[in-house]
Amino acid sequence: MPHIGQAGAVNIEYSHFPIGELWEPGFERRDDRPDFQTSEAVVVAPGRIVVRSRVQEHTAPVVLALSGSKARRRGPGAGWELLASVAYHPVYTGRMAAFDTTNGPARSASEAVRVFGQQVAPGEPAIDLDPSHTYDVQVWAQGRSDSRERFEDAAPGADTEDASDLEAYLIVFTPSGTQKPPSQSAPESRRDRLARNHGKPPLNAR
Repeated sequence: MPHIGQAGAVNIEYSHFPIGELWEPGFERRDDRPDFQTSEAVVVAPGRIVVRSRVQEHTAPVVLALSGSKARRRGPGAGWELLASVAYHPVYTGRMAAFDTTNGPARSASEAVRVFGQQVAPGEPAIDLDPSHTYDVQVWAQGRSDSRERFEDAAPGADTEDASDLEAYLIVFTPSGTQKPPSQSAPESRRDRLARNHGKPPLNAR
């Protein structure tokens, strides 16, 4: 049985939202800008997985899970469809969380989400990966097949931003191999930082 995080709700803007690791002091900051010049529904960048919605702006339930083996062919339950399978390598400490497109960490969902035969309670949509492992990631979705059509058919002026029945997502991480864990850089002295920024240390530090 997978280890399942709590059910969150992401505020989606510009038709996408990220699942990712927050940069932490001491680690080399990675360029996590995804390549949107692709038609893929799921895009991987260092430290994040970006899911592209079929709807421009709305709120979607999301659950993160850690499994010892890939979900069986029948998936996590009725109504869930496999959107994509991608590879992910942790780049910081492995703490994965769902984020709004522009507003930081996702909030708690308003109600439970049913996956793998159980009701997942609302709360923080996050899990802890082992940074010494690499992962296969399955992105499952509900409601995508006609979410855009239902969005466009909504009455003019309807508040679809808070609608939670257009799409839902489940992100399942499965260990696939090992890697050298990302390590923190040695602390940088003020003298070294000034030398790096200005080409040489100030006179009073030489």
